[in-house]
Amino acid sequence: MTMNSDNRTTVRKTLLFICELFFSVYSIGQSPQCLSGRYADTALFDSTEIVVSQNIVYGHATHFLGGQDNELQLDAWYPDTSVDPIDLRPLIVLTHGGAFAAGNRSAMNFQCMEYARRGFVAVTISYRLGWNCDPNSGILLCGLCGPLQNNFRMAVYSAVQDHRAALRYLVDHQVEYGIDTNWIYAGGESAGSITSLASAFWDQQEADAFVPSASALLGGLNESGNNLTATYSIKGIVNNCGAVFNINDIDTSEDIPVISFHDQNDCVVPYANGSVLNCFNCTSFPAASGSSAIYNKQSSLDICTELNTVQLSLGHCTWPALYVVKRASCFIKRIQCGVCTNSTNFNIYASSPCAGLGVVVPPVSGCTYSNAVNYSPGATEDDGSCIFSGDNCPADLNYDHVVGVEDLILFIGAYGD
Repeated sequence: MTMNSDNRTTVRKTLLFICELFFSVYSIGQSPQCLSGRYADTALFDSTEIVVSQNIVYGHATHFLGGQDNELQLDAWYPDTSVDPIDLRPLIVLTHGGAFAAGNRSAMNFQCMEYARRGFVAVTISYRLGWNCDPNSGILLCGLCGPLQNNFRMAVYSAVQDHRAALRYLVDHQVEYGIDTNWIYAGGESAGSITSLASAFWDQQEADAFVPSASALLGGLNESGNNLTATYSIKGIVNNCGAVFNINDIDTSEDIPVISFHDQNDCVVPYANGSVLNCFNCTSFPAASGSSAIYNKQSSLDICTELNTVQLSLGHCTWPALYVVKRASCFIKRIQCGVCTNSTNFNIYASSPCAGLGVVVPPVSGCTYSNAVNYSPGATEDDGSCIFSGDNCPADLNYDHVVGVEDLILFIGAYGD
């Protein structure tokens, strides 16, 4: 969606007024991020109003294969503060896919832009890749990579370490990027979703159960990448064709809503239960529980969750990226507004309108011309009260600092017939 300058000006004035409502929002028990117009299926900002900060180093980590140092980087996308009066915005960290062997953080650029246009701070991260397997080896995958299951598990553990290091860095730099640390989300695609889910749901004991040798070699989940000690709480997960390795890692102590998108007959990451990378019956790879199992588990625990399914599809991560962003934004917004509900959906183009959810801002009358003496930045509709100085308003023909009937009479007398 592209807005003209007049519409954007109105939106900005509306947002300024929203800021003044923050105290009243607190008083009725809602989140200050439960705001009408933001974090919705429809975009709020134009792409030209989004700042992109690239190649930010958030840490260094040693790869478990070969011991080489990996520089860890991230890119951040967020509305320009000159057009967005909201000082603090929810954060969503997105992680790319690639079977923990390939891929690049730029794969999430489109999603980051779309989340930022909806008012988020959106970040895409790089993480340590590689486990001596070529995931494109096709039918040879079982023979070439099947014996490397422990390497795969180590790569997952490393990715989770890096994910947590990135979150610590972002919380530590919250002022720089305008992050509301009360509302942090994670997501991604395929291996990126697996990483986000494990980062959110694993404790050290559960991680050690998945790969017992990792912590001795690489350190604890929170002991890699950087020495920052910032704490945080993940409030929700956007799971696009990901899975957890033990469904019981999700329990009532971790009330973290998950919205999932998955192809029903996915053989790369199972929709329900099965082995990952199982398109050629590679059962030697770790068993996992995908989106359907996650939905059923969370539903049984009365944790808010949503499942979006591409029925009968043999594909992997085929849900259109824009519709993932639209539905996920509304899911997140409902979390922030305290009205999250469980649901399932089979229509990839189904709308999930939520722009009107949240604090409704009534129109505010006043002078909307910025060059007026009595300009009111909080006004959303002009009431004709603008007062201009003689220097900045050509229409003030009698120089009384007011544009009125007298000026119109002078104009008609000079130019009228």
